[in-house]
Amino acid sequence: MSKSHTDIAIIGGGPVGLCAANLLGQLGIRTVLFEQNATTSFHPRGHVVNTRTMEIFRSCGLAEDVDAVALPLERHAGIGFVTSLAGDTIGVIETRGDPEWARIEASQSPVFKRSCPQDKLEPVLREHAQRRDSVALHFSHKVTGVTQDATGVTLTWENGEGATGATRAAYVIAADGPRSPTREAVGIGMDGKSIGQQIGLYFHADLWKYVVDRPYLLYWIFNAQTSGVLISLDGRYRWTYNFGYHTHESRGDFTRERCLNILRAVIGDSDVEIDIKSIMPWRMQARIADTFSAGRVFIAGDAAHPLPPTGGQGMNTGIADIHNLIWKLNLVLDGAAPASLLATYTEERRPIASFNVAQSERNAMAMAKRGLSGMLANDSELLSSLEGAQGAANRAKLAEGIPEQREHFDYPGQTFGFSYESNLITSDGTPSPPFSVRSYTPAARPGNRAPHLPVTLDGKAASLLDLFSLDRFTLLYAGDGQFWADAVTAADLPVPLRSFGFGDGGYVQTDTGAWLELYGLTRTGAVLIRPDGHVAWRSARAGDPAELIAACLTAAGTTAKAISPTTNLKGST
Repeated sequence: MSKSHTDIAIIGGGPVGLCAANLLGQLGIRTVLFEQNATTSFHPRGHVVNTRTMEIFRSCGLAEDVDAVALPLERHAGIGFVTSLAGDTIGVIETRGDPEWARIEASQSPVFKRSCPQDKLEPVLREHAQRRDSVALHFSHKVTGVTQDATGVTLTWENGEGATGATRAAYVIAADGPRSPTREAVGIGMDGKSIGQQIGLYFHADLWKYVVDRPYLLYWIFNAQTSGVLISLDGRYRWTYNFGYHTHESRGDFTRERCLNILRAVIGDSDVEIDIKSIMPWRMQARIADTFSAGRVFIAGDAAHPLPPTGGQGMNTGIADIHNLIWKLNLVLDGAAPASLLATYTEERRPIASFNVAQSERNAMAMAKRGLSGMLANDSELLSSLEGAQGAANRAKLAEGIPEQREHFDYPGQTFGFSYESNLITSDGTPSPPFSVRSYTPAARPGNRAPHLPVTLDGKAASLLDLFSLDRFTLLYAGDGQFWADAVTAADLPVPLRSFGFGDGGYVQTDTGAWLELYGLTRTGAVLIRPDGHVAWRSARAGDPAELIAACLTAAGTTAKAISPTTNLKGST
C-alpha cells in the first residue's frame, strides 16, 4: 500500500474541487485531489458562472481562459419562451442589450457573468491546477475510507488499476456531490427534500436558422408534446434540453428514440439532423447540510447543499464556499490564526447557502404557479393548445406571468449583496443596505463584499478588487489616513497585511472622491478587507488606531497573545 502526506486533500474533481485546487495551489499549499472518474465531465450539466465566481477566477488567472470557451456574450442576450424553436414566441426576458442595464452591469464588476458548460469549464480548471507546483491531481482514484483524529485525516483509496494507498492530510475538503460518501462517513446530516425527477439530453444540431436573430441563453419550450428548457452551449451546434417527468414514469422509459421525438418537438422541425450525445437522468433537490464541517473535514458544493438549477446557483455557491474556507485554512496552516477560526466556515456560509437553496426553490415554484414550469412535470392544460392562431389567447395567458420571473435569471443582488455575520466582523453600527435579489446596492459595510471601482494601478487600468489577495488582509485609506497604515506596521501583526493609500502620485490612482463616497469614508477614514474580499472593519473618519489593530486580530479569530506567528503547520502532517 502506497502512503503519502499532504496539507490538504480534496475529494471530488468537479468545478468546486478543481477551483479549490487552484486556490490552494496559488497559495503554495501542498494539495492532493482525488477524483474517482478517469476524466472531467462529458455531459455539460451546469453552465452558469456568475459574476462573483468570475471575479474569483480572475484573481487566480483563470478568467480569460474561461471566457474563451464560454458562450459568446453576444449570444447571451436574454431568455426566450416559445412553443418550439420553429414555432410561436410567447415572451422574452432581456438580460443584456438594454444600454442602461449594460451600464449598471459594467459598473458592478470588472468581469461579466458567463455561461460556460461544465464539460468546457472543468478542463480549464484542471489544466490550470496541473500547473500549480504544490498540487497533485489523481483522477481514477476512488476514496474508500475517511478516518480522522486530533492531528489529521487519513484517506484510503484505490486507483483504476487496483492499486491501493493511504494519504494523510491535515484537513480534507469534500466536494464529492449530492450523495457525498464523505458527508455520510463523518456523520453530517441533511435537511430538505426532493422536488422532482428530470432528464437531461445533450445533443448536437445546427439550429442557426432558428436562433440567429434570437441570441438567447435559454429557450423555455411549451407545447403539447413537451415542456422544458433548451440551453445554448455555443450559440449554434451544442445544446442541452432538460425536462421533468411524472412519478408514474421511470428513467428507462426514455429511450433514445423517444428522446429524439421529444427533441423534434422542441425544435419544431422533423428534418433537422440530431445527434444525441448523452441522456442523463437526475433529480432536483433542495437540501442543506446540518453543518459544513466535522472535525478536520469540510464539505462544499453539492455535498453541502444540492439545490435546484433554477437560478444557476449550484456551482457558484460551492465556489463561494471554498473561497471563504481556503484563506482561513491558509492562516491556520501558517500558524497565524488558531484552528478555532475554521468554525466560522459553517457560521458564515450556511446562511448564504440556505438562502440560495430557498430562492432556487422559489424560482421553480414561481414558474410552476404561472404554468411556465419546464424543470418540473408540467400538467398545465394550456399546453395542449398553444400553437398557431388558435393558441394565441393561451399564449397571451402564459405571457402574463413571464415578467414576474426576472429574478430567476437576473440577480445581481443575490450575487453581490449578501453579507457575512460572524464574530470575525467588527460592526461599525451602520444599518444593512437594502437587499433585493434583482438589484444590487454597493456598500462597504463590514460583512459585505468590497465594491468594485475602476482604478489605475502602477499606470495600468485595473479594478479596485485587484488590490485584494487570498494570502493577506488589505487596508485601504485616503491621503489623510496614513496614520492607520503606520499603526499596523508598528504593531507587527501575526496576520499578513498590505496597505494602500489613495492620493496624488501613489500606486493607486482613481477618483478619490468617488471611492470615498462608495466606501462611506471621509479623507481620514479607512477600511480593512479580508482575503476573500469582504469588509472586516471600517472607520468612516479618524479614530483610535488600536481599534484597527483589534479588528485585524478579530478578523483572524485571534488575539495578540493567542498564537505565535512562528508556528507554521504546513508540511507537518
